[in-house]
Amino acid sequence: MNIAVITSWFSEKMGYSENFFPKALASLGHDVHVITSTAQVYFNSPMYAKTYLKHLGPAITEPCVKPVEGFTLHRLNFTEYKTSAINPFNFSGIQIHGLAEYLRGLHPDVVQVVNLIDEPATYDTALYAESVGKKIFTESHLHASVMRVDNKKNWKEHIRSLVYRFHRQLAVVHRTTAVCYPIAPDAAEIVESLYHVPRSKIKIQPLGVDTDLFCPANTPELVMEREVVRRSLGFSAEELVCIYTGRFSPGKNPQVLAEAIDILQRRGEKIRGLFLGSGTAHEVESIRRKQGCVVHPFVSVMDLPKYYRIADVGIWPREESTSQLDAAACGVPLILSNKIHVTERVDGNGFLYEEGDPADLAEKIIQMKPARLRQQFSTVGVEKVWRDFSWKTLAAQRIEDYKRFL
Repeated sequence: MNIAVITSWFSEKMGYSENFFPKALASLGHDVHVITSTAQVYFNSPMYAKTYLKHLGPAITEPCVKPVEGFTLHRLNFTEYKTSAINPFNFSGIQIHGLAEYLRGLHPDVVQVVNLIDEPATYDTALYAESVGKKIFTESHLHASVMRVDNKKNWKEHIRSLVYRFHRQLAVVHRTTAVCYPIAPDAAEIVESLYHVPRSKIKIQPLGVDTDLFCPANTPELVMEREVVRRSLGFSAEELVCIYTGRFSPGKNPQVLAEAIDILQRRGEKIRGLFLGSGTAHEVESIRRKQGCVVHPFVSVMDLPKYYRIADVGIWPREESTSQLDAAACGVPLILSNKIHVTERVDGNGFLYEEGDPADLAEKIIQMKPARLRQQFSTVGVEKVWRDFSWKTLAAQRIEDYKRFL
């Protein structure tokens, strides 16, 4: 099967679905093409040069066609739009130059779009599909927690005030969409309410994990690596290490974890925190000045597993993140916010805490101290990820859907 995956931006060393999903499709024997712009992820971030340049290269690359992880990567020039008429939540919209013509040249059997439904690249793909009499497949990774609209009534009023702005584009997308894959029930509610995707076209499918890359320390070599990396970061064998990965922004709020670690340190507990990611100088300093907290800069996805494997607990204080699944695949028990909508990620392999409350988070960390409990959580988490969240399994399910519409 000839499959085209459309994504507005792409970086080879990141761990997003646009990296691992095409790889999984290709591993099943399909001819997979990722068509994207010359933009790296976060190319327009003020933090790009400091945080990502070393690992990803220039923020904007050159057009190219090359093999990557079993699939073919196609980079095309682009124009960036920032107006709310194109994207009501102020995400950047990227229009990939000549996308429809390029798709005509590739003549794919299946076109899967991983952008937001209202992005220019999604609209252009839908126009192409309509012109050649094809169907497309879309996704939505937009959780309710990311929208940060707490009052449901106001949330729906907010939606109604925005829909008129892009209803013509949406009409084309809806006509050509075979299946839309929101990643969770709350994401499904958003695509139905905000984007007016017909319920009959919605099929919930979670994001996945590359289980070849993310795995527990289950060999002598990986056990030795774990010990070496822990020592290099200054963690003793007796200390319980809590890890957070990602941005240090208020939306993710890792500062709550830093405060919880500080509370435990002042009580004499041998509990430390490892914060791996990026943020402003103020955000980094607000974590670093807390007792027991170590800040480590962003690393590429290939290096992430060894940092998860040194941790005893993985903690994400706010919002959903695919990093939570990656950590669970490495055998790390989880503590997540009680306001997330994907509680299946922590069911049987961790705890929920009262979001924003460092004292409650500190108590949940204390409950993780027994090694036997952590081992139980570790086993459950690894088995769950392999069973329900492996990209190979999810890709095989997606292929069956594609076949039905071919």
